[in-house]
Amino acid sequence: MENLRAAADSLFSSDEGGEKSGGGIPDFTDILGNARMIAKISSLMGAMNKSDDRTRLIEALKPLLSEKRRKRADEAMQMMKLFEILPALSGLMGGDNK
Repeated sequence: MENLRAAADSLFSSDEGGEKSGGGIPDFTDILGNARMIAKISSLMGAMNKSDDRTRLIEALKPLLSEKRRKRADEAMQMMKLFEILPALSGLMGGDNK
């Protein structure tokens, strides 16, 4: 999160002095590291929108459910998607994937 926050700060802040590292050349290691982080986050967001057999089944049953149970079905699908990406999210945040 700190890397992402630093990247956002550097992108959206206005540098009055035009600070660059090493004789006017921007530091591309930070840019590449942030690009990799953004790519990982993008793939996680894509995984959240992906459906599988379980979510398709719940989605198919929703018209037959009461309003209260439809909300619970939506919550269950969100939880299933979160559990699906949890190992990758843990690795992204520096966890040991255990």
